[in-house]
Amino acid sequence: HTRQSTMPGEEGKTEDVPYDSDAPSSEEDSEDDYIDEEESKLPAPVIKKGRRGTVMAAAVTVAEDWQPPVFEKGEAEKAALVDAVSKNVLFSELGSAELDVIISAMKKLDYSKGEDIIKQGEEGDLFYVVEDGECEIYVEGVGKVMDIGGFGSPRNFFGELALLYDAPRAATVTAAGPVVCWGLDRVTFKKILQDQTQKQRSLYKTFLEQVPVLAPLSVYEKLTIADAMQIRTFAADEEIIVEGDEGYEFYIVESGEVMCLKDIEGKQTSVSDPLGPGDYFGELSLINNEKRAATVKAVKDTKCLTIDRKTFKRLLGPLEGILREHEEVYSKYVEDAKTGS
Repeated sequence: HTRQSTMPGEEGKTEDVPYDSDAPSSEEDSEDDYIDEEESKLPAPVIKKGRRGTVMAAAVTVAEDWQPPVFEKGEAEKAALVDAVSKNVLFSELGSAELDVIISAMKKLDYSKGEDIIKQGEEGDLFYVVEDGECEIYVEGVGKVMDIGGFGSPRNFFGELALLYDAPRAATVTAAGPVVCWGLDRVTFKKILQDQTQKQRSLYKTFLEQVPVLAPLSVYEKLTIADAMQIRTFAADEEIIVEGDEGYEFYIVESGEVMCLKDIEGKQTSVSDPLGPGDYFGELSLINNEKRAATVKAVKDTKCLTIDRKTFKRLLGPLEGILREHEEVYSKYVEDAKTGS
């Protein structure tokens, strides 16, 4: 159905909302799924998706003079919120400036036992972080599906999915006792994440243009890859992939350096030149559907951009011939290592 949606500070717009719930369902969207397996009683969504399988949520539009709200907080409250929010996958890549905006815009909210904080079917207007107390989640026709605790709990937030996917609430959240929450309004929530996504896309597109193996791809395909990238960081001497393991990701080195090692006659032996920014690894296991042929270890602190197996197969399939050239070079290194030449 279609609804007219106008939030404070947000210009009116019409949105197409394919709704069944506010929780993603498919394995391909696992990075967007913040619900644990035990929460599988939540109804599955029917969400419009783009080419990569990402959700087509409407971008937030704000007035030119829009400013995020600011609610005063003590230093201890700020520190506790930063610690709680920065652990959330949604905000883990935000810079300090964006995180400050998020924290400043959060408003303290108190609820009594039995009070509904959000109700199933209603439009989402706030994202919540629970500071203290316990909340219970109920789904119509199912009953109670899970509990959410405060700052010290593994999961202390809720309400993000309805905002991300422009869908009505999929469940009712009720205070099991006195509850203290911090609420972040929809406009600030989406504006910060939207800006961060655009910055990341621009940064990675520029970087990917310098990766030789991706040169044959179109601008659109590079942008799609940029959207699909995940950041992984590794400390010096940390193993990134291990020989004999299953392969699930393709890696491009953004910064740092890695080395490829293979067990030859019981000894870890280098089987390639060191790989630095713009170099890649992990493709052979995905192309050949085989286990990892070598161990890759960080020589120093290293940041990699990764693409999951499904995205790799779909987006980089046309480059298989080029990627296989790497296999020939690798095979030569292994043969040279065995012969000692």
